[in-house]
Amino acid sequence: MIAATWSTHMQWASLRGSDSVRLVEYLEAANEVGNWLLSTADHRANGWTWPVRPTVGLEGDIGLWGGMAGPTLFFVEAYRTTGDEKWLYAAREGARWMDGHVDEAAAGWAGCGLFTGVGGWALVLDELANASGDEEVSASSSSVFEVILAAAETDSSGVHWHGLSEILWGTAGIGCLLLSLGHEHVGDRALDYAMRAGDWLLVHAEEAPTGIRWGLGPAYDEAYPDRAGTRFPNFAHGTAGIAFFLARLAQETNEVRFLHAAIAGMEWVLSTTRIEGDSCAAYHHEPDGTDLYTLGWCHGPPGLAWTFRQLELTTGGQEWRTWIRRAARADRNSGIPEQREPGFWDNVGRCCGSASVAEFFLDLHRLEGHDDDLAFAQLMVDDLLARAIVDEEGMRWSNYEFRDPEPNLPPETTYMQGAAGIGSTLLRLHRHLSGDQWVVRWPHAPTW
Repeated sequence: MIAATWSTHMQWASLRGSDSVRLVEYLEAANEVGNWLLSTADHRANGWTWPVRPTVGLEGDIGLWGGMAGPTLFFVEAYRTTGDEKWLYAAREGARWMDGHVDEAAAGWAGCGLFTGVGGWALVLDELANASGDEEVSASSSSVFEVILAAAETDSSGVHWHGLSEILWGTAGIGCLLLSLGHEHVGDRALDYAMRAGDWLLVHAEEAPTGIRWGLGPAYDEAYPDRAGTRFPNFAHGTAGIAFFLARLAQETNEVRFLHAAIAGMEWVLSTTRIEGDSCAAYHHEPDGTDLYTLGWCHGPPGLAWTFRQLELTTGGQEWRTWIRRAARADRNSGIPEQREPGFWDNVGRCCGSASVAEFFLDLHRLEGHDDDLAFAQLMVDDLLARAIVDEEGMRWSNYEFRDPEPNLPPETTYMQGAAGIGSTLLRLHRHLSGDQWVVRWPHAPTW
């Protein structure tokens, strides 16, 4: 009932067409997300943490993708956007819990990963330090970087983390973190480790029918031998994400071996794409997912466009801008948000769903200033708001996964599939419309 009331209110705001009304709507919605996250926090003596699915139980996780780091980052963004001290307090409490669990978290599965472990914590703490001016929090971020460097494994080909190659869990993502924030915290060692990580990835590349590609890494293949032949072309888990890191590394070092590998990787990725209507979308994976095309960031056109943009920045080649626009066209021509299958599945999150598409079109609007890109971003956000669950506790969402026996998934607090990340998109849209172009310094994102 209340969710329907919110939808009606949003429709009224759209009819009014007033920018000031829309700004209020998006900020009010973000505040409601914050209220729900406050209501679900698990208050402990050494700080706050958050259960992944509060309506199911108190089971938690630590990462930025699906754990307590997500709400903490949301509160940092909310404070940065509004100046409201209650959001800063919540962010500090999340950071306090992190500070007491760094070694434990780093020792877990993919425990240094950008989205699975303390790699993401370094980002959250860095953003909190920047927003609050707190030097102790900045020192905590530096300590996390030291833990990450200490956990690096060295062999004759370079360095790696956890024997994993890809960008969310493993070496490519940690390499991005070192390139973006590392110098501020560990000096020249950041670039040294990033280059050695790049060399490790070059050794573990494999020849593809066209170009080169990567698996998920030797540790994954050993743990899951039945899946060892799976190859992902897109950004998450895939060759496009690794190519992004190598292109960024080439930009920082001018080492052509990294650029050549990035371009060769994208040669294979482009061989997996369908380009009907001058668009660009790569299939989900092979060997048994070549007929599946999705539309979100992780395994869809928005993630590909991040790599195209980084290659444009590294090489100066305008052909990459053409590919960015082809990726955008794939989503624009798909019929979303009205048409939710195939490839979208009523997901509203920052990884696979509506929020990820909105973020991409905000990037495009920042890059080129086309009004229709901004309008499409707002369309995606208005649609996800119309599907929100709202009550006295605040706002959240239930994704719908048609492949599951129980398709209505419990609401999550998380960043990439839950309320924290969607709330972040609401805050960004509010800032964007207000003329504030600040965004989180995502290590794995290009500049726009």
